Amino acid sequence: MSDQELSYEDFFPYASARAGQADMMDRIEGCVRSGTNILCEAPNGFGKTCATLCAILPWTQINGGKILYCARTHRQLDRVVEELAQIDDVRNVSGLSFRGRSHMCINKFVLDNVDWVVSISEMCQQLKADGKCAFYERTKRLGYPEDLLAKMPKKILTAPEIARIAKKRNLCPYELAKKLAKAVDVIALSYLYVFDPSIRETFIPELEIPMSRVVLVQDEAHNVPSTALDSASDRLTIGIIRQAMREGRTYNDEVTNDFCRALAQSIIEISAGLSSNDEMIVNPVGIYERALQEAGTEDTVHPLVHMNELGTSIRKNQLRHGKPPKSSIYRVADFMDNWLDYADRNDYAFVLSSELRRGQSRRMALERVALDPTAVTSPLLRLIRCSVAVSGTLSPLSAYAEMLGFEETSVKVSFRSPFSDQTRTGFVVEGLDTSYNARSEDMFARMVEHCAAVVGATPGNTGIFTTSYGIAAALQRAGLERKLSKKLYLEEQGAAGKKNDKMIEEFKSQGKDGGAVLLGVQGGRNSEGGDFPGPTMESVVVVGVPYGRPTPRTDALISYYDVRFNRRGRDYAYVLPAMTRAIQTAGRPVRRLDDRGVIVLLDQRFNTPYLKRFMPPWLGEIVRSIPDSPEILSSAVSDFFNGAELE
Repeated sequence: MSDQELSYEDFFPYASARAGQADMMDRIEGCVRSGTNILCEAPNGFGKTCATLCAILPWTQINGGKILYCARTHRQLDRVVEELAQIDDVRNVSGLSFRGRSHMCINKFVLDNVDWVVSISEMCQQLKADGKCAFYERTKRLGYPEDLLAKMPKKILTAPEIARIAKKRNLCPYELAKKLAKAVDVIALSYLYVFDPSIRETFIPELEIPMSRVVLVQDEAHNVPSTALDSASDRLTIGIIRQAMREGRTYNDEVTNDFCRALAQSIIEISAGLSSNDEMIVNPVGIYERALQEAGTEDTVHPLVHMNELGTSIRKNQLRHGKPPKSSIYRVADFMDNWLDYADRNDYAFVLSSELRRGQSRRMALERVALDPTAVTSPLLRLIRCSVAVSGTLSPLSAYAEMLGFEETSVKVSFRSPFSDQTRTGFVVEGLDTSYNARSEDMFARMVEHCAAVVGATPGNTGIFTTSYGIAAALQRAGLERKLSKKLYLEEQGAAGKKNDKMIEEFKSQGKDGGAVLLGVQGGRNSEGGDFPGPTMESVVVVGVPYGRPTPRTDALISYYDVRFNRRGRDYAYVLPAMTRAIQTAGRPVRRLDDRGVIVLLDQRFNTPYLKRFMPPWLGEIVRSIPDSPEILSSAVSDFFNGAELE
């Protein structure tokens, strides 16, 4: 067989495909050959990662192309590499997972000095430009990428493996990964490398491949619109402005000191009417002009130009003396320059926010909030061969196609679940509602009874995920822990990653020993990023529809989306993000073909025709309504697990 005749069948590494996988691979392969964007919605356990890789590799290997496989978490990126290793058993492929400088840098000077004033990227660029990073200098002298890849212990590597290899050889892991990326078939990397313009403009050219030969995979693509908006947004806290004032006094610079003092004072005065956690839309030019007036700056002096030049000089001088190139003056000038440059654009909102921090301190900030995700995604889509967007949560497909910047002719397809009806079931409990007006002590007490009923009827672990930490606390006050027959584990707000990981591992270990309960929040680290196969989470209770708190920025997004997406502002900007969080949470119990799971939606609004439009087929086809009776719910859950055991 010649390479021109390659197909997904030549790369698929398993004995047989799951139901729907062959169809998915065939559809993706056809779109890649024709250069057409495609959205694929398929549930957890479908095998989306393997199917996507196998469908794209035939075209990239024939045409000397490359796959940029984007995902959100390190675990998802490593999963790509794991599947690629399986494919390599049947056909020669190469690839690596990529992480940011903060996870790959081994330069102690950088790691000790990076902070919220100067990013690791800025510091790295300064050190490289001045030849002051020995790790980079050694890596720069290495040979051709193909020769370098041949000398590696294997040709499919995770980012931690690359870091270990580089550290042994006193090389820069990040630069070593970039060199290897030029020679491999697949690069698994964060969304930011392709959607953050400042990162993309430096990273993509270093791959040394025409963009027309690049196929972009957007894994968990429901996250892309918000990620795109975040990458195009920025914020400046009043703390940084005050730090710039102190820096100005250090250098006896009256222009900086006067302007920053006036800017901080303007922010304080304008925000006087805001509560502790609130925000308001502001006039971006008005803020700047008010600061100029209060500073009494002469017309001939341009403070931002002056501060930019001074900050640049300070950073260079610090580097010459072996110090980290930090300057709050530069940071304030750079932010305000962009703040004014974007002032006339209607696809941005300009926000003054007030946030109550730990210790009851108040942090105020100016925020430039991007409103149009397609302004970030579309420029890239116009350059590449095509994009494949995959997720278990892309309903309605037309909505995500618009927000991702896909053209009307893009292919949109939803694949049915490969699981049998005997392995999963779902219920919407009528009569319960977590909307603000429906909340009461009695409502929370009834919800606790339903949660306890599910826990008692589930052989293994149960996850309970609320719309917020406040609702979780309300369930606790209503006696949740006292009513449960199993140990309760609490997801702590703001807990360190290692502490949460330790708690989750202990929770999982209870699955085969009578079970336990995890109380968390929809949209949190455990409701979307967590993987709970088998008895580690056999039932999940989704408590409420996690609508965000109405804010001025949400109103601005709804208004912009109304214009941009044909009067669908509320659907796209408010309802869809909430339903996506709920649906991602609902998918926790069933991760593998031999898993069994119960999904309980504890809010009658899930049963309305309006919200059902946002449910993917894999969930909508199994959910049925049951009355507000813990006894009926307990019996239904128990019958399901007893029946599943008899199959």
